[in-house]
Amino acid sequence: MVMENHVESPEERARKTKSFLVHAVDHWEAEFYVKVNDDVYVNIDALGALLTNHLDKPRVYIGCMKSGEVFSQPKHKWYEPDWWKFGDGKTYFRHASGEVFAISRALAQFISINRLILQTYAHDDVSVGSWFIGLDVKHVDEGKFCCTSESSGAICASA
Repeated sequence: MVMENHVESPEERARKTKSFLVHAVDHWEAEFYVKVNDDVYVNIDALGALLTNHLDKPRVYIGCMKSGEVFSQPKHKWYEPDWWKFGDGKTYFRHASGEVFAISRALAQFISINRLILQTYAHDDVSVGSWFIGLDVKHVDEGKFCCTSESSGAICASA
């Protein structure tokens, strides 16, 4: 997909992910929309088989779920300018790793409809996870989406 007027940089990844999902749902009808980093290999057959297990869930968010520290120091690699919004504990909420995740059609449509008011944060995975807080969404922590692990049956591998 070619994105006009998009500047490729780490700071723009969240907006790029949102633009991709909006474009995908507006142009292709699918049961699921999958975001994959360009340095990740995916076993398409295994991915398809895994996703069929979730066809009965209308609002599902599937990925290698994680959470962790929010970094407030500007020089830190994972600095979050909006760190103060995450409270005194400064811990991110549960969200899927940005390497690969899948969302159902209903969630992709939600993003498309609400794209102008959905906040983006410094990191695309955190941004996507934030869009589903407060919604009736089934979060599926699927180990086979953990690309950096050597788990049996993983659908992906980092390059």
